[in-house]
Amino acid sequence: MKFLPLNKIKSGMIVAMNIKDFKGNVLFKKGTILNKEKINIIKNNGIFRIPVIEKKAEIKSVSDAAHAHSFISKELLDKSFEKVKDIFEEIMNTGKIDIAKIEEVAVNLTKEMQKNFSDKLYVPLKKLKTYDEYLYSHSLNVMILGSLIGLENGMSDEELTELALSGLLHDIGKVKIPLEILNAPRKLSSEEFELIKNHVLYAKDFLENSGITDKRIINGALEHHERYDGSGYIFKKKGKDISNYGRILAVSDVYDALTSKRCYKKPWTPYKTLSYILSHVNKHFDPSFTQNLVNALGLFPPGMKVMLNDGSEGIIIATNRSNKMKPIIKVNDDIIDLLEEKNLRITKIINYEYIEDQTT
Repeated sequence: MKFLPLNKIKSGMIVAMNIKDFKGNVLFKKGTILNKEKINIIKNNGIFRIPVIEKKAEIKSVSDAAHAHSFISKELLDKSFEKVKDIFEEIMNTGKIDIAKIEEVAVNLTKEMQKNFSDKLYVPLKKLKTYDEYLYSHSLNVMILGSLIGLENGMSDEELTELALSGLLHDIGKVKIPLEILNAPRKLSSEEFELIKNHVLYAKDFLENSGITDKRIINGALEHHERYDGSGYIFKKKGKDISNYGRILAVSDVYDALTSKRCYKKPWTPYKTLSYILSHVNKHFDPSFTQNLVNALGLFPPGMKVMLNDGSEGIIIATNRSNKMKPIIKVNDDIIDLLEEKNLRITKIINYEYIEDQTT
């Protein structure tokens, strides 16, 4: 370990001790893999010498590489999932939402997302371990994706917190739907589908009965199945008659639902899912909010295996928000940022491989 001036720090070096700002807040933890953006953050905090290990970081997996660019730590994601699970189980027992607890989850996550929202971005989502946990993981993921769209859209802190709450609670009405219908490995009957449609009305009741009066939060949950062309449910609203939060959560809900494994279907790849969503812009989805999602996730989502023009093959680990055609790729043991490697470009999509921890 050596203390080196920032002008001698190179991408790929490892932080040897926690780096803190002048208020004592941890900027980067020990073991963080440095890149140009992280070095600039350190410099902008008035720190010009840091302890590093003077060798390239050994990246053992695609997941390790991706998490170097993650805007939510795996630790916070896992803790938030357990809290959401406990809160939802409490709702099932009491019929009431503990607003303080759910706000704490929303605020902690949006703060970390705002802090780590940068040009180079990997968006971690929580994938279910058992089918019965789908409601918890899906609610958390829709909150993350909705907040991501909100960040891209330049929403205020207050709006982001409201949107996060609406995303976390958008499907809370499903606690009143029997699991044998929610997880039925078959086509639902018309009566069963009509029952499931009512979950948005049940969500509205839960929110109002728990003391949530903000119409924007309520409308996000109530309208996330409305469609831009008026073909959704329950009120057949269309276009901008649907609230901003309703239109944001509509695209977030579909993205996570299609990329998730269910008892009745295999997960779609993010690439296939984005292609589907883009093909339904102005039909089902708001064009500007869809563009916000694509800007953040990129046209080549993490996990996709591609070939470069030099014949090498690699896996996408993160997106460059400033150039959706130039993601960050792991090729063998090297991390290649196509935004910096001007002579390299993607020439072929080979297939899709899940990043390991997205399936756990």
